Amino acid sequence: MKNLVAAVARRCAEHKWVTLGAWVVIVAVLFGGAWAIGPALEDDVIVGGTDSQIANDLLASESDDSTSAPSSRIIVAGEDIAEDTELVATLVDGLAAASGREIANPLDEPAASMKTGLIAPEGDAIILVVDGDPKEEGADWRNAVDESLEPARDAGYEVGIGAPLGTQLDKAGTVNSELIGVTVALIVLFIALGSALAALIPVATGIIAVAGGVGITWMLSHEFTISESAITLAIMVGLGVGIDYSLFLLSRFRAALRDGMGIVPAVGATAHSAGEACAVAGITVAACATGLAISGVQFVAWLGIATGIVVLVAVAASLTLSPALLAAVGRRALPRRERGDSGAPTRASAWHRLAPRLTRRPWITGTAAAILLVVISLPALSLQLGQSSPGNALPGSDQRTYFDLTAEHWGAGQNAVLAIVGEGGDETAWAELAETVSARDDVASVTPPVEADGVTSFRVIPEGGPSEASTAELVHEVRSDTIPDSGLDAHIGGAVATRIDLSDRIAERLPWLIAAVIIASMVLVAFAFKSVVLPVKAAACNVISITAAFGVLVWVFQEGHGVEIFGLDGPVPLDPYVPMMLFAVLFGLSMDYEVFLLTAVREHWKKGVAAKDAVTRGLAETGGVISAAAIIMIAVFLSFTLHPSPVIKVFGLGLAVAVFVDATIIRLLLVPAIMTLLGRAAWWWPGSRRPVVPITEPVRGGSSV
Repeated sequence: MKNLVAAVARRCAEHKWVTLGAWVVIVAVLFGGAWAIGPALEDDVIVGGTDSQIANDLLASESDDSTSAPSSRIIVAGEDIAEDTELVATLVDGLAAASGREIANPLDEPAASMKTGLIAPEGDAIILVVDGDPKEEGADWRNAVDESLEPARDAGYEVGIGAPLGTQLDKAGTVNSELIGVTVALIVLFIALGSALAALIPVATGIIAVAGGVGITWMLSHEFTISESAITLAIMVGLGVGIDYSLFLLSRFRAALRDGMGIVPAVGATAHSAGEACAVAGITVAACATGLAISGVQFVAWLGIATGIVVLVAVAASLTLSPALLAAVGRRALPRRERGDSGAPTRASAWHRLAPRLTRRPWITGTAAAILLVVISLPALSLQLGQSSPGNALPGSDQRTYFDLTAEHWGAGQNAVLAIVGEGGDETAWAELAETVSARDDVASVTPPVEADGVTSFRVIPEGGPSEASTAELVHEVRSDTIPDSGLDAHIGGAVATRIDLSDRIAERLPWLIAAVIIASMVLVAFAFKSVVLPVKAAACNVISITAAFGVLVWVFQEGHGVEIFGLDGPVPLDPYVPMMLFAVLFGLSMDYEVFLLTAVREHWKKGVAAKDAVTRGLAETGGVISAAAIIMIAVFLSFTLHPSPVIKVFGLGLAVAVFVDATIIRLLLVPAIMTLLGRAAWWWPGSRRPVVPITEPVRGGSSV
């Protein structure tokens, strides 16, 4: 594989302008075409084959409104709102003018509106319904609808806008996380590399790779159910690995230039030594991420598949685009003071001085690292999965305000409405089922059963909200006891029931995902480095770093320590798919620095260097690039904690913490200690032999980046 990667890189360097032009054209077609067509992203969660999905399908067939536009509900709350007919009329007229739709005035028929829930039981809040798809209508339409509600705000009333309009309004004006991440990456690279042109190479590679991968995913969204969260996660990971892989190649290229090699030969040597590492690392990340398909849920599966697509494009860019960029920049990739001094010795870096100290006493280093990891991981023991909701959104956001006003004026259960639906059965049986459900202490109210086209349904309003355990218990108990006792073929649907089924499906599939991800990554590492022991060590270390990340997430989000830093005002439940997604992606990402370090160590080991010295030299050579790459990836991930979605905040912090732990405590402390203690045993492979002539070359000086 090394020879193939090197040959491709050399050819790309020899024809650098053709390669650069081809990438620009391909990405322009992919991204430009996808932009012109427009993505068809959906955040609907469909858990095929579950009770909730059967119910939802029946409800859809009953309503027969699949072609109608979505509607958004707006709450206007205040003590006198039901009597302020003039203001409500003004709001109705303003909304009608802004939306171009007819808006019903709930005060025209107060009794009927009270019965249908458009007026709160105490008469202190009303609901206005606006039809129209906020995405298709555009920003001007959304802003006009929002501005038409100003009279209510000016009069001192509270206004909350529900989904989908509220969701789109909350996204407007938010900080561009990608721009922040790229800016920080440029600053770090410029400081580390001492060359503006060199700093641009990894960033350009990362941006182009993400643009190409996102373009492909956008096009696929017209055939598959892909969420906006999947695109956000793919951009987050793709940008990080795209920059990291290119930086690893750049560091080797600079070392080759310092050794006096010509530009094209330096590119070939770089690809031969580091290209395979980037390919193995990227394929591992993509394989682990796409393992989410095991979940059997399209929403979750595409979180991983979209990430895998972008990562594979990043690998392709690193192995072809980066060599062309390196050839185009040439010796300008070096700091100005080094460009005219080929082969001259350079000043030893801090890592060349630190590495021998870290491997001198492996027991002490390894024990200290292990203790620190245990402390960070302890909160993970209290991990409890829950259901997030708009009630966990940023305080003051439209979604949060709507959620809070609903709970305050209609009851918490109005945010967790369940639908019991089925075919067949007589009217008496359905009435008895509704009465039995209504008699439960955890049920606030039940609507009368309604039959249409052979499908009967009624709504159940729980006492608790969507995130409360009592709501999940209600669903499980009615499914397991109440419905079977009724003799009806009934099912429970609705958003909350779907989320509960999602939790159950993930709990069922998670062990299979963990096994598949670990086995796949171990096989890749085993054959890449021709070792039986290293894959086991790598898997164990990856699990430790992921556990540490979970520990921090539990401490911050589940227990609420410091959530104010992220704009939240209290603990946030961790959705069941979050640990599954983080495990798959983090296990792959953790292999990046493992591969970078082991590649350098293996090069010295194959030359006949003693095992301990090989570890020392590998750490000295890669410590700088791993540190710089980690800082960049952490900055990219942390920038996404500025996203308004709490789930994206959890993703961003979890990935950032895992990378920090992996690149520092694990990869630069624990792994070298373990490798030193293992000695020759680390490289055992059936039937393999290595040179026995000892190499006594000193550790090279020079920048490790």
